[in-house]
Amino acid sequence: MGLSDSEKAAVSSLWVKIAPQTNKLGAESMERLFQAHPETKSFFSKFDVTPGSQDLLTHGGKIFNAIGEAVKNVDNLKKYQDLHTNKLKLSMDHMKLMFVAVQEVLSGHFGGDFNQAAWSKFLNEVGAMLISS
Repeated sequence: MGLSDSEKAAVSSLWVKIAPQTNKLGAESMERLFQAHPETKSFFSKFDVTPGSQDLLTHGGKIFNAIGEAVKNVDNLKKYQDLHTNKLKLSMDHMKLMFVAVQEVLSGHFGGDFNQAAWSKFLNEVGAMLISS
């Protein structure tokens, strides 16, 4: 499917604003995920999942930094194709839930600068690439 040039521009331009806040926005996305889907906490049984915890800031930052890497490599997402099989072991269902939480957080923080359609398409492409191997 691929993103259009305008969709890539929308994702990249917002990323510039997101990048300095990756830990905070990532933690908030995880908090939102846990609030909407409490069963997902079981995947993080060794984490302190209380809002604002260092565990959420650290792991949320990792998630957002990975998204940032995908933004930088939007034209070459195939390089992430074997990550799922060999390292991440992500469930597409849980990934979709996380991506919804990410989009809700970005929408809340960036309002009119957040292009829902472009980000949804981008995150779906990233997810599809991560689980295809």
